[in-house]
Order: sequence, then C-alpha cells, then structure tokens
Amino acid sequence: MDRNKPQWRHLAGWLACACAMGVARAPAQPLAGMSRGADDRPVLEGSWNHGMRLSSPDSAFVFYVGGRTQMDASSYSASAGPDAPPGDGGLNPSLYPAVNFRRARLMAYGTYDDIYDFNCEYDFVNQYNLNSEAYPTDFDTGPLPAPTDLWMQVREIEWLGTVRVGNQKDPFGFEHIGSSRWLNFMERSFAQDAFVGPFNNGFIPGIQVLNSTADGQFAWQFGLFKNTSNPFAFASTGGGALSAARLVWLPVYEDEGRRLIHLGVAGRSTGLAILPTELDPATGQPIGPSVPAVRFRSRGSIRNGPPGPLNSIYADSGLLQGSWQNLIGLEFVANSGPLSFQSEYFGSWLADAVTTDTNPINSGQQPPPGTPVGTVFYQAAYAEVLWFLTGESRTYSLAGTRFDRPIPARNYRPIRRGGGSGAWQVGIRYNYLCLSDGEVNGGVLNGMTLGLNWLLSPNARVYFNYDITDRQFVSYSGGNGDGVIHALGTRMAFDF
Repeated sequence: MDRNKPQWRHLAGWLACACAMGVARAPAQPLAGMSRGADDRPVLEGSWNHGMRLSSPDSAFVFYVGGRTQMDASSYSASAGPDAPPGDGGLNPSLYPAVNFRRARLMAYGTYDDIYDFNCEYDFVNQYNLNSEAYPTDFDTGPLPAPTDLWMQVREIEWLGTVRVGNQKDPFGFEHIGSSRWLNFMERSFAQDAFVGPFNNGFIPGIQVLNSTADGQFAWQFGLFKNTSNPFAFASTGGGALSAARLVWLPVYEDEGRRLIHLGVAGRSTGLAILPTELDPATGQPIGPSVPAVRFRSRGSIRNGPPGPLNSIYADSGLLQGSWQNLIGLEFVANSGPLSFQSEYFGSWLADAVTTDTNPINSGQQPPPGTPVGTVFYQAAYAEVLWFLTGESRTYSLAGTRFDRPIPARNYRPIRRGGGSGAWQVGIRYNYLCLSDGEVNGGVLNGMTLGLNWLLSPNARVYFNYDITDRQFVSYSGGNGDGVIHALGTRMAFDF
C-alpha cells in the first residue's frame, strides 16, 4: 500500500470494495482475488466466522457485520409484602407476567491497516424515561434506539498499548465487561444494576488504555469517563468525572484457558451526576434545584419488561446528595474443563451524603430531607458454579480478560440431518445486595438462581431460569415489604 495517500481515501476504497463484492459474490463462499487491486486498494475475501466477515488475506483490513436478538418470557409469584401496593412497601411497578425483547442490536466492527479498529452498535429495544434517575414512572417511555459500543481505537502504541475513545464499558467488573451474548444467566447480578451500570446500560463515554504482558499473565486497564445517568452517551450538566482502573493476574493458564485461575481487582472513583431534587408530580419535569446526587436501586434477576423504567424494583435507597463515590471490585474466577466458578465482591462508599425529598413512592427509609448522614456504605456479591453436562469448556479471551463465546462439541441438528444434541449446561448462583447502612435503608436482597442453558450452536441458545429472592425492605412511608419473590423465565437468544 502507498502509505503517502490519505487514510480516509483508503478507507473509502475499502468500504466500496466490500460493498461491491457483497453484491457480486455469494456471501457464503470465499471471494477469490489478489491481495491488492489494480489501484493498490485491498481486496477483501468473504467468510463466515460466527457472522459475516470480509478481510484481506493478511487480515490487516477486516469488516464484520453482526447483531443479537434476545426474546424473554417470564412469570412471577410473591408473598404479601412484595405483592402489596407500592405505598405499603410493595414492588413498584407491581409484578406481572411479561413477554418482551430484552435486546435487539445491530453492530458493525472493522480493522483498518492492522492497528486501527472501530465498533458501532445500537440497541433498538431500550425504553427510556426522562426522569428515570429519580422516578420509575411511565412518563416519556418509548422504544428508542440507544448506542452501546460506539468507539474507535489504536493498538500497539509505545508504552501504552491500546487507546480506545468513545462510548464503551469502563474497566470495572468481570461480568460487566463480558458480552451479553453469552451470559451465564438471563441477567447479571444485583451489583450490576446497583453499582456497576445503573441507568446507562453499562456504557459510558470516555477514553481508556488497555495493555498486558506479552504472555497475557498480567493485564491492566485504566481510563477517564463522563458519568452519565441515561443510556444515550451524553451528559448535559456539570459534574460526573469518573476514573476507573483494573488489574488482572492469571496465576494458572493452561490448555488455552480450559484450565485457569483469574484474579482481579478494580477501583472506580466518580463525581456525581447533577440531578433534580424536586419534580412536578403531574408531568415528572424537574422544577427544583439540581445537586450532585446518586440513586441506588436494583431490579430482579428475571425482568418483567424491556430494559427501562417499567421493570419492578426490588431494592431502592432513594436519591442521595453527596460529594463523591468510591467503589472497589474483587474478582475470583476458575475454569477446569466443563466446570467453572465465578465470583465478585463490590463495595461502595458515598461521601458527605445528605437526604433529599425526591424519592419514589416505595424508596427505602431515610431521615427527613436535608439530613446529613455521613458516609453511606453499601455492598454486593455473587458466586456461581456452572457445569457443561456435554463436556465442553468455557472459552477465555486473553485479549479481553473475560470469558468468550462457548463452542458446542456438536451443534443441534435433527436426526434426519445426522443428529446432534448441542451443548447443555447447568448452573447455580447466589446473589446478594445490601442497600442498608445506618439511617439510610434501601433494602437487603438474597437471591438464588437455578439455570439450564441449551446451546444449539455457537450462535444460538435457550435459557431456562428459576429465581427465588428474599426481600427485606421497609418503605419511606413505613410499609413493610418483606417477603419472597419467585420468578420463572426463559430466553431465546441468537447472535451473528
């Protein structure tokens, strides 16, 4: 390639070449041709790699188109406390059976000149509420597209490694940075909802550095981000500077990750988003002053609706003003053939906390508005064990320091087509969240989830989850919402 030409000219030629070949050739067959065209532009070959992939013979130029669809069905039963009206401590919104799309994303990923990468992905089933940070109401809801991974990066920078800029996952939490395409259970733990990715789907705009030793035994990430309280990758108010870092050590890594021990520690320090302290009860619009504040809440392990404000909230601190929030995360993961273990612990400290009067009808107990309550400490943890009944092993990505796409030994096929069972996996998870500390008590959750996963192929799976959650909760108005919630859910998921 003539490297004196502008890079944008090469990029335009590369995309045009990809489009032309997509029309002229059958997409399932490799595209014959030389590595360079007559005008020195790369010629891309088409193939299937769990999705449509166009690449030059040396893989210096790659274009990949993909997506994911997840459709859920769920049903519930609950004891008197959670099933009571919201004003008496019951869930808000109330539980109800649901059928909905959990995710519906389209993605385009590419590599240019071997070191430049981009990722563009949008979710088309997200529901949004203008005031979802403070009120779980039905105002301003709708199936609005929201960006998820929307970044570009440069690899192999001296001393730094990879530098990524855009909307992305910050380096905090093992299950957080793993893809939703191969979650172990239908939902991540309570900690994801309460601490790791509240209100923003887990994606925030910023800049991140990723690097590792040559053998991958040690890896580290750190970055600066803008703390957002919406899923649309923007913040239109002051405050909310966020920094995060993560260090991973693999003391054991054998047989391409089929046997491993993963240890990780992560930290996050963040300024608080500027949120309104008073809302108009008729319209939900802010009418009072705005202050740096945060709300801690968690939905259930099986959701009753699409992502957004319509899911039942199990625990809720209400809105708290503060000066700063610090978090720590600890990771322990092990893999041994078909057996795997995964666990994390999270701690959150909110400094200089002050109560507000902007709280949902069933938020937890708080002192009167304007009461200083010092440093509020909340915590969460989960531990899960999974076993492939058909003998497969979870795959691990050294580059991503996380589990990757599992591959069945044999895809499911009807008997008349040769037969094949796919892969079968069972799992159990204990899930814990404590949003109660001192005078600010948002509730305590203890959950147990049983899961059966049927992997028909590397691209398709069916989840069957049964969850039982013990809820300890007293509402702001004094209503007792203690009780047990049973949930049954299934998901059909496909990605390409």
